[in-house]
Amino acid sequence: MQNLHRLFAALTLLSLFSGFAQGFDTGSHFDLTQAVLAERGFGADAIKVTQVENWLTDYYSNSPTIAKSKRQELEKLHCDNLFSTTQVNNYFGWLINNLRESTQKTARDDDPLAMLTTLGIGLHTIQDFYAHSDWVETHPRPVGGTFRTDTFKGFDSTKDVLNDALYFTGKYPTDRTSGPGTDPIPANAQIHGDYDNGLNHDSPVRPRWDEAYVFAYAASHELVEAIAGWADEARPGFWKKVQNYAVDADGRKKLDYDISATRNMSMWIDGNGQNGHWKGNKSGSDRFLAAFSGKWVAADSSVFVKQMKDGNISKALSANLYSNATPPPMLKLPGFSLRRRAVAIRTTLIKESGNLGKLRSALGRLGAPDYYSRTTIGTQEFWSRTMQGSREFTDPWYEICFIDQDAVSVPIRISVWDEDNIDSDRDAAVDISGKSGSFTLDLIFNTSSGRILGDLAGSFNTPQTAFTSSGAKTNKRRAEITAYVTQTLLR
Repeated sequence: MQNLHRLFAALTLLSLFSGFAQGFDTGSHFDLTQAVLAERGFGADAIKVTQVENWLTDYYSNSPTIAKSKRQELEKLHCDNLFSTTQVNNYFGWLINNLRESTQKTARDDDPLAMLTTLGIGLHTIQDFYAHSDWVETHPRPVGGTFRTDTFKGFDSTKDVLNDALYFTGKYPTDRTSGPGTDPIPANAQIHGDYDNGLNHDSPVRPRWDEAYVFAYAASHELVEAIAGWADEARPGFWKKVQNYAVDADGRKKLDYDISATRNMSMWIDGNGQNGHWKGNKSGSDRFLAAFSGKWVAADSSVFVKQMKDGNISKALSANLYSNATPPPMLKLPGFSLRRRAVAIRTTLIKESGNLGKLRSALGRLGAPDYYSRTTIGTQEFWSRTMQGSREFTDPWYEICFIDQDAVSVPIRISVWDEDNIDSDRDAAVDISGKSGSFTLDLIFNTSSGRILGDLAGSFNTPQTAFTSSGAKTNKRRAEITAYVTQTLLR
């Protein structure tokens, strides 16, 4: 049995190298789900379960450890290969209908875990639309203006249906020649692409990712509000049970292991053109991926993984998405009405500034640090991608947090770490503060003035006015960081 598990682990690695780039990078899905569900009153365990199911929608679209029929179901849940407004309308008509039916079935069955799985898949699919389509091009943000939040809920309008070339998504994979529906693929279909080309807005290294991210945030809120209403229609009080879903100590240990897999296996994917899938590329590590994934795949699957592998929810949600069957009338969804501002931190440079020594200098890239940041904005923590083997990197990290428009003071903590192990608890902190006894930058952002207080003071809101901070010379493991902070209202 152990040999069989190892074989599955090896096959999984091969499958990851061949695909696993179907949507927003995992980090974007992870952060969006955290932000929206926290604002909707979900508990920590319920959020983590939804984040895991959201990630598994990508992972099992490629993994050979599940049946081919299951992979084919999940492959349909990324909003790819829709080449006309009619196809987009039909897809959404069926998707929203399927989500409502699945929601109400799980409510009647009084099954909160199945509901969280439905929610994770649904959020993944909705979020992917804005990363994969021309929505940001057809709904441009005014130069220097607010972020737009008008979303898919208006797809039933007559003018959109009449203009059949208005909306579309990219072809995935690039060499696709048929399917997944019965309509032929247009000769001029734009490809989904990768980090250097194509239609996608999957990560901060792609043009207009920030706009796609904000649209996905608004659409996620709309979907969660709609699902909450459908759930309580079928079983009053059920939604509160879903929000408060919690696991025992053993279940939490397994859930946290799955959360680690969400980040680590996305971060370290490396091979066959893949080099990281967590907020951009450049984070691949074949040795870390092999060490971690071999253990995770070979371990007994958690109930959360089994729910995706063995359940029927993906089959129900993918039904008719690429068929020519006439969809039900588009269900009316609540519009995004929250008053939010986006506070963004963009790091323009991370650079080693410690005492390298002759040996480390001679090692070159092998001796270089593997920097990543952990940044808290307000109450949400963001893990960046790891910049593998790089003593200096330009534009490594970009994080966006959504804050109530009335908030005046937003706490910010920035820390940088050197990735040394598959267990992040054993990674070394890197000094970026220069302050005795501290490695972090602790700041307060004032939304009224746009100024920063705390470890640094001033206005740092453009690339030209960015702050630079370095660790104390007494610390051998230190770095220089340059970054700026912006805010933009949502409308």
